Amino acid sequence: CAFEPTHPDFFWYGIHGIEMLVTCMGPGCAEVTRVGATDADVVVGRWADGRLGTFRGLRPLKPFGGIAFGTPEVRGLGDNPGYAPLVREIATFFRTGTAPVPATETIEVYAIMEAAHESGRRGGVPVKVADVLAAARAEADGILAELPSP
Repeated sequence: CAFEPTHPDFFWYGIHGIEMLVTCMGPGCAEVTRVGATDADVVVGRWADGRLGTFRGLRPLKPFGGIAFGTPEVRGLGDNPGYAPLVREIATFFRTGTAPVPATETIEVYAIMEAAHESGRRGGVPVKVADVLAAARAEADGILAELPSP
């Protein structure tokens, strides 16, 4: 979970772990809480159905992976296959125009990261994902309202 000055917070390398979390848990994260230290951050997402999902970002950058704690078993999320599967999906997207991940899921990944960022700024208080999305929509509407009509 290295940080980079041209990207806010988790939007650099943390995004990959958050993507894994949302892929594993599915959509529906309601609230995010974050605590951090110099060498790590821990983000806890509470899904609308009560499930919890966690992301641990380590510094300096380490290989990433995941573990799913479920019923009745605990299972690793697999090895990192490198960039080949990603490149195949990108090529398919360019050929078909169909994104491999629904836009709503991609937006949720970004909303979780922003909620985590806000929770960290507020000292670890829970932040509702819906509030982050509402603020983003209001900001986008304001920007669109300032654009000249076509």
